[in-house]
Amino acid sequence: MKHNYSAEYKNVTLRPLCHEDIEKLRLWRNDKDASKFLRQIGTITPEMQEKWFQSYLDDSDSVIFAIEETERLNRMIGSVSVYNISGEQAEIGRIQIGDTEAHGLGIGRKSLVMAMWVGFKEIGLKKFVGEVHRDNITAYTNDMKVGFIITGNHEAAVGGIEDEIEITEERLTEVNDFVNDIVLRRTGQ
Repeated sequence: MKHNYSAEYKNVTLRPLCHEDIEKLRLWRNDKDASKFLRQIGTITPEMQEKWFQSYLDDSDSVIFAIEETERLNRMIGSVSVYNISGEQAEIGRIQIGDTEAHGLGIGRKSLVMAMWVGFKEIGLKKFVGEVHRDNITAYTNDMKVGFIITGNHEAAVGGIEDEIEITEERLTEVNDFVNDIVLRRTGQ
């Protein structure tokens, strides 16, 4: 979905994904180690990535953010998505910190919280749901620190078990005391 939501907190900015970002995303997605817990789709060509981006722009059920680190690296380091928006509920995830220099800086957790805050405050969502693979230690740890509650589990398509998780605005605020310091903006304003 073409959108104009952005959020800032300390050294992290979420902004709308733009065409100039998609080649980095493609390269990160093609990295087998970085994408081992994602749905396996084979190698993505530049043409496939372009087609995906154009279909995303027409998709009214997804909001994708580029994640920028603004103090040390001063560049886009990943992405996070709010998707399957349906009424007052959506999924959160598809987070990727593809820039290895940004690993271990806590940006994944901040980005999840910031994207959900946009969903609650700007999009009008009441709940986020998702799935996280138990063996994906980084994502699992981030999701639990953010405050997700486990509601069930199932076998994962890539093998192993995925936990089904959810979070409300009240729970997000309870666990993450910095949410009120997140600056929300609309680009062009």
